Amino acid sequence: MKKYSVIFFIKQSLKGLFMNSIMSVTSVFILTACLILTGCFALLSLNANINLQQLDSLNKIVFLIDQNYESEEDVERIKNEIRSLPNVGFINFISKEDALEKLMEQDEYADIFGDQEFIDGIRRDNPLLHKIEIEYKNIDDVQTLDYQLKCIEGMYKVNNEVKVAEIIQSLKNVIGIVLVGFSLVLFVLAIFIILNTVRLSVHARKSEIEIMRYIGATNFFIVFPFLLEGIIIGVVSGIIAFIGQYYIYEAAKDAILKMSGGLEFINFSDVGTIVFLGFILTGALCGLFGSGISSRRYLKV
Repeated sequence: MKKYSVIFFIKQSLKGLFMNSIMSVTSVFILTACLILTGCFALLSLNANINLQQLDSLNKIVFLIDQNYESEEDVERIKNEIRSLPNVGFINFISKEDALEKLMEQDEYADIFGDQEFIDGIRRDNPLLHKIEIEYKNIDDVQTLDYQLKCIEGMYKVNNEVKVAEIIQSLKNVIGIVLVGFSLVLFVLAIFIILNTVRLSVHARKSEIEIMRYIGATNFFIVFPFLLEGIIIGVVSGIIAFIGQYYIYEAAKDAILKMSGGLEFINFSDVGTIVFLGFILTGALCGLFGSGISSRRYLKV
């Protein structure tokens, strides 16, 4: 394609966009909103997964071993039965001796364990129990795993953090469904508005198109400027959405960190390139799809 042809197509596309500036701006606004919503869902899911992995107490089930099953044979049997379960990722056995030593090292119990005679006595008659921490692989099957663990003879559960993890996962799923639903509605609306924007361009340049047909212009030569209109709308929307996504993400991150400093967030710079390319590509495809439908329909190509 010659250079003057490219310039001609761009000028024709920009001419159509300026002729229908209100519809063009509306298309950009709707498509930008939909891209930002999609980006929010993706970043939310990414950060939620990272924090669920970081919160050890949420992806672990803790069991104590009954004092009647403290022999080496029973402990080994229990560990083997746990390892055989499909949703078990890692197990950590903490003997009651190790647990007592860690307890004695804590500063808040320094006064209690200050007497050597008391320490010798509590070491002889250790009141603690063996503990096993089970890290699961998939939260969706954690209830099944919880039931299977309870069926192992000699163990009983002491924590209930699984419920918290399930609540977080459910909340993430609900938010994701809502955001995806809004995004789909906005995508359809954006394509519809782009379609009508291009349709108005076709109608406004009807006589110009007829002259092109009379002088033998090809269908591609006539249609391409309209397709380019949709692509320009999509690319502009992608750029604006990327800038908006950056400021929204940083503002939300700062606000959440002020309320809860224990959470971890991905730096936007780490995923910025992927977000930018995703926005540009998605926007361009939506614009091309909308303008393609409109140009084929109203130009009878």
